[in-house]
Amino acid sequence: MGRKDAPTSLLRTLVLSLLCAQSFGQVFNLTLSVKEGLPAKTIVGDLGAGLSRPSTGFFISESRDSYVFRDLEIDADTGIISTAVILDRESRDKYEFVAATLTGEMIRVNIEVKDVNDHSPVFPSEQLELDISELSPPGSRFQLEGAKDQDEGEFGTQGYRITDSEMAELFHLDYRSGSENHLNLDLVLSSKLDRETQDFYSLTIEAFDGGIPARTGTLQVNVHVLDENDNPPVFNQTEYHASVREDAPVMSAVCQVYATDLDLDDNGRITYEINRRQSDPNEVFSINETTGVVYLNKLLDFEAQAFHELIISARDNGAQPEHSSTFVGVKVLNINDNSPSISVLFLSETGDAVVSEAAAIGDYVARISVSDPDLEGEQVTVTLEGGDGKFTLKQTDDFLYALCVNSELDREEQDLYELKVQASDFGSPPLSSEMVFLLKVSDTNDCYPVFEKDVHVISIAEDAPQGSSLIQLQARDADEGANSNIRYSILRSNQDSLISIDPESGLVTTAASLDRETQMEVWFLVVAVDGGEPALSSTATVTVLVEDVNDNEPVFQQQLYNVSIPEHSDVGSCFLQVVATDADSPEFGALLYSLSDGFDKQDKHPLFQIHPHTGELCVSQDIDRDAGQTVHDILIKAEDPGGLSAQTYVHIEVEDLNDNVPVFNPEEYTVSVSSHAQPGTEIVNVIATDRDSGRFGRVTYDIVPGDMSSLFALEKETGMLILTSTLTHLGTVSVKLSITAQDGEGLTSARPAEVTVNVLRSVQAPAVFQRSRYSFTVPEDAPLGTSVGTVEAINPTDSVESASYRISSGDPQSLFSVHPKSGLISIVKPLDHESQPYALLVLQSYTDTSPVYSTTQVNITIADVNDNAPVFPKRSDSITVSQNTPAGTVLFIAHAHDYDSGTNGRVQYYLRNSRNGTFVVDHNLGTVTLKQSLQADRQQSYSLEIVAKDEGEPSLSSTLTLSVNIDRTAAEDSLAFETLVYQVEIGEGYRKDSRVIQVRAHRTRGAHMSNSGLTYSLEAEAGFPPAPFRIHPKTGWLYLSQSLDYETESRYRFKVLATTREASLANTTATASVIVLVLDINDNAPVFGSDVYYFTVSEGSSPQGLVGTVKAIDKDSGKNSQLSYILLSDGKFFRINSKTGEIINWVALDREQHSQHSLKVMVTDQGHPRLNATATVHILITDVNDNAPTFTHLPASKELNVQ
Repeated sequence: MGRKDAPTSLLRTLVLSLLCAQSFGQVFNLTLSVKEGLPAKTIVGDLGAGLSRPSTGFFISESRDSYVFRDLEIDADTGIISTAVILDRESRDKYEFVAATLTGEMIRVNIEVKDVNDHSPVFPSEQLELDISELSPPGSRFQLEGAKDQDEGEFGTQGYRITDSEMAELFHLDYRSGSENHLNLDLVLSSKLDRETQDFYSLTIEAFDGGIPARTGTLQVNVHVLDENDNPPVFNQTEYHASVREDAPVMSAVCQVYATDLDLDDNGRITYEINRRQSDPNEVFSINETTGVVYLNKLLDFEAQAFHELIISARDNGAQPEHSSTFVGVKVLNINDNSPSISVLFLSETGDAVVSEAAAIGDYVARISVSDPDLEGEQVTVTLEGGDGKFTLKQTDDFLYALCVNSELDREEQDLYELKVQASDFGSPPLSSEMVFLLKVSDTNDCYPVFEKDVHVISIAEDAPQGSSLIQLQARDADEGANSNIRYSILRSNQDSLISIDPESGLVTTAASLDRETQMEVWFLVVAVDGGEPALSSTATVTVLVEDVNDNEPVFQQQLYNVSIPEHSDVGSCFLQVVATDADSPEFGALLYSLSDGFDKQDKHPLFQIHPHTGELCVSQDIDRDAGQTVHDILIKAEDPGGLSAQTYVHIEVEDLNDNVPVFNPEEYTVSVSSHAQPGTEIVNVIATDRDSGRFGRVTYDIVPGDMSSLFALEKETGMLILTSTLTHLGTVSVKLSITAQDGEGLTSARPAEVTVNVLRSVQAPAVFQRSRYSFTVPEDAPLGTSVGTVEAINPTDSVESASYRISSGDPQSLFSVHPKSGLISIVKPLDHESQPYALLVLQSYTDTSPVYSTTQVNITIADVNDNAPVFPKRSDSITVSQNTPAGTVLFIAHAHDYDSGTNGRVQYYLRNSRNGTFVVDHNLGTVTLKQSLQADRQQSYSLEIVAKDEGEPSLSSTLTLSVNIDRTAAEDSLAFETLVYQVEIGEGYRKDSRVIQVRAHRTRGAHMSNSGLTYSLEAEAGFPPAPFRIHPKTGWLYLSQSLDYETESRYRFKVLATTREASLANTTATASVIVLVLDINDNAPVFGSDVYYFTVSEGSSPQGLVGTVKAIDKDSGKNSQLSYILLSDGKFFRINSKTGEIINWVALDREQHSQHSLKVMVTDQGHPRLNATATVHILITDVNDNAPTFTHLPASKELNVQ
């Protein structure tokens, strides 16, 4: 590189010469160029090329551009310039230096490095994530960082294109010249995006230069289509902590926060900012809104502020931005130039240096904070001296310590401690400080109350009155003052409502009445609490054993038993066990069972007996359901040893055995039918009955196969015989049919019904009854053979033959007979109005020579006669009356029942001997009332004869002897009811367990009587039905023990007894009568005598003639039993009398138009709500000869005269 070994003096001479040459203008410029990338030793040019004359030998001046001698080789002899290395234009694009010839010429050399296309465009990154809102309109632009090409000119970046043709439909590029030799690039939205259709696109953008071939670079752009903004940014930490030296320069990075947003596009793009309203108002810090990097914006001063708190907000870029915040704590690090400072905050309520002797190990006594303006907490050592090991320090934070209790304290042992806290830093030199303070130990309530015993067991009778003392509890407390003041309370108990305690004295008493059967044992936990803060307490357990008294009646498991037994059950067989329990102890709870009439024992029952200890109910005699009752109601009594009792009712239904066969009544039926009758015509209805019930008594009918039985069909359920074929081919003939009846178990009638059907070719008129309905009345005591009435049928022809008669139906008991020739109806069996008040007979007329018939209905009313005298439940009775009973008091109510009806059954009452007017009786009600005072009369008793007379002719009567005993001890204190007779009315709809009436007994002298010493019970009155009531033994309330039924029993009468254990009274038992009248409600629907009625009427009957009568009965009374009949169908032809049930034909009937009618009749009572029933009435229209013969085929060309 030239003559480096030339003498220094020569070089100096050369430089001086060059300087002189410059001054004289002998300077040449040489500009050369060379392409980059050529190999080393490539000749660039010749220094001599720029001289005016050839020259050899060159001197190269030292150049500030040190790269000249590194990158180029210059031959000092020849002046040839060549490359020493491969040149790179992008590293250096030119070289400059000065050369001089030995003759003093100076050459200024400029060498330009020519560019070649050796670089491709390069994007700042290979991939770009771009978020675009789906709401962005077409034409929206998104700026991208363009690609850079280190080449220049035409070899630099010339343009961009999207390589994917599909993406080119959604996006296009816009680019323009920018700085630093590159093109600015925008991604432009060509069409609207829909995130729901596609939320992601990936496109490749290619940048190309001008070389041939062109060089390219690519950028992959991932486009995310953003959704609506519905999620706030979420920081990855709730708090950030950083530290920075106070001498850190401005723009030093402190920390970086980071938040994410689940939304898309701008809705999820987060911008960070410092909340200046809440933190850093002096703008000591700044934040990069995109990266979240927190920078130092101002110089820090540790002594002014050692810790900075920043609230940084992250905001998304949605249309309505969502925000979230995080906390950033910045700790400033400093140089040690200050001693630590100590601050003690005592944690007592007053803030004084006090600790409770009850403080537990680990409890905080004080909070000690150590600060050093220069150093952080971890560079400070804090120690504790003093306290005899009772206290220790616990570091809770960098510069926070807690003074804690290290072992148990006892104020009585030591009540004051001197403590010293010393803090030392680790500076150079280390600095320290200390604080000395006195800590006082305060007294606490550390003594517990102590009971004399922890467990107490006591007993008390269950009838002890409310407020009775149970136990006096006492606890002692060794503390003094308020700490030893003790209050008592019940902490918990199995029966909180039964006990109470005096909080001052500890006396425990009963708070309510006890009941051993509800709670045999009461336990409670008593707590004694002192007055300390916090209060200390101790407990004692008290168990109260409740002793039994006989205060509970037996209780049956069921108030009503419904059972059924087969008839003819084996004598001695048991079919039911009733079970009663007594809540009292075994001393009072052993029960004896008995059959009872009311509440008194009944030694015998005709059919049943009960085991006294087991309660098993057994059969004592053979039971025949068909000959006797089908239902039996029995009252069973359970009594405890204390005399308290309960009753239950057993409803026994005797199950039927199939021991009866169906019986036809009548057994013979004779009818006639025209040979022109059409199939479907009803011929006759046969009826059989079975004394059994249920399926055993359900009768079905069958025709015994015969010569012509195929012409007929029989309805199996109703017994209706129906024509199934035409009869014109038969002529005049009699068809004999046999019909059998079977019950539900297949037993067949002993004798079949014999039915004779006379088929008539020509129309023949039957003997017609003079009336379609006959009505007769006969007294129930009429002797056998008595004539009831006579019916008569007249033969409409000139025949002298008289009609014959027979009963067709309506007399299943065969009470009546009819003389076949005279039509006289007679009694053949005894009648009883009470069991059957009327009979509806259907009679048939016939002649021996003409097989045609007619029928009529005979209504026989069986009139009541006064054949039953009134009956008292028992022949005698007695009552006890105080001599102080005031006049006007009702003493007794007599009641007699008469089974007759109407006036024959209406009873009035009379006194046969009124004892000079001392007593009177109400004629209608039977109430016996005291008319005069008994005090002046010294008589001990009265015997009254009460006569019950009915209003029949002649009148019948019966007598009750009533003994009235006068209690002359009334001047003494005695037990008595408020009244001798209680009477109450209740509806039969009362529910079981409903309250009925309350009876009360009291002391006659007016002194108070405790309910606990008074017991109420019930006692039956002989002859009255078992009373379905029970009484509460303490309150005297009467309750309904089972449902009522007015139709079964409308009146109950029984006695109530009050018993006391107070021996000071003249009597310990008082008695009163209770009469319960059951009021009817409309709970029974009317019932027709039959579900189906069959009537016949001649087609020639005049309009408004009687067809037949339907009758219904209702078990209710009053308006509930008043009935009204309504015709529901066929009102065009028939009408019904709404009061009597009589059906009449409203218009003339024509058999040829309608041979039969079926009516639906409804009967309704007048109760509320109204109840009803329906029945079906079949009316058969019998034929008369009212049509002349007609020819069915008459030639049109002939005239015929018919005479």
